[in-house]
Amino acid sequence: MKFSFVISFLLAGLIFFSCKSTTKLYGEGRYERAFYSAIDDLKKNASNTSALQILPDAYRQVRGQELNSINTAQSGARTGDKLDRIYNSYNSLQKMYNAIVALPAALGIVHPVDYSNERMNAADEGAYFHYNTGLGLMDRGDKKSFQKAYLEFKTTDSYVPGYKDVIRLKAEALDESFTNVVINNIRQQYGEYSINGSFLDNDIQNNLNNIGRNYYYKFFQLFDAQTRRIRVDQYMDILMYDISFGRLAASSYSYDVSKTIKEPSDNIKEAPRSVTVNATVKVTRRVLDSRAAMDCRVSDAENRQIIFSERFYRNYSWENLTGTYTGDSRALSDKDKTIINGVYNNSPDYNDLYRELTRQILVDFNYRMRQLYGR
Repeated sequence: MKFSFVISFLLAGLIFFSCKSTTKLYGEGRYERAFYSAIDDLKKNASNTSALQILPDAYRQVRGQELNSINTAQSGARTGDKLDRIYNSYNSLQKMYNAIVALPAALGIVHPVDYSNERMNAADEGAYFHYNTGLGLMDRGDKKSFQKAYLEFKTTDSYVPGYKDVIRLKAEALDESFTNVVINNIRQQYGEYSINGSFLDNDIQNNLNNIGRNYYYKFFQLFDAQTRRIRVDQYMDILMYDISFGRLAASSYSYDVSKTIKEPSDNIKEAPRSVTVNATVKVTRRVLDSRAAMDCRVSDAENRQIIFSERFYRNYSWENLTGTYTGDSRALSDKDKTIINGVYNNSPDYNDLYRELTRQILVDFNYRMRQLYGR
């Protein structure tokens, strides 16, 4: 009995707050939201007094707004924006019609108008306009126009799916929208060193695709482009060279540190006293210097004109610090302790050093590529 009472109480509260929400939306002039809120209320309770009162007027208000929007858009010369507004308004009107006829409680108090024919005609007119606009843009033959044409054909297809040959034209416009850049050659001159640099090709291509994805650029390896018969718009040539690794060098040095601290007095009645503690840190530093350079050149595939050319150069020093100390440990800073607790590491091999050099070079390279392809 108590459980049934609780359930009834909760349902009553839910209905109350739902009605309050619908009334608030209507009072704020948000008639479309109030309309659908009232529809939801009637689905829960077909005799909801507040929803039955609000629904007819909310429908009348929204219908008037949408018809006014249609009349305004129909004046003057036809444009894509105007046709979109007309279609969207008829679509909103038809959605309200469908919502009402699907709910007997609503159909009993509202006499909705069926705008399915008007919506269909608006869709046909919008599809016709955007289709022909897309054809006109295609005739210009430049990348920006192809990108705009693709959007026009995409809108056409949303109005009337499969309109004429829009699916083929949409695919063609999208393909022509992209600038295809083929990484023609990535050369790595290792000189006297034995290095595995096979990772570099994929690192460069993945970074470039991430940069150009949203700006109509695609990047391909030469073999992939040839196999798939990709249309080539630009070639990119990359040369990694001047790779050099120095000899491991070791040196030692020391430095003194001091710190003023509070030290408890032997007499518990006296306040802590300030004392200065000292220590000497002895450091062994092992370092190995390396360097590499990368040239990048981008050229137009048709006329071979240079579009971009730049050199990227980086030095990298591997360092290992270990140490000991004498004196009072309380004088040591966190940095001192890190050195003292440092582990004696073997020097890295050439592959590790080359990896770090290319990582740093690609940071600069990616920055410049974002400037070139990220806009």
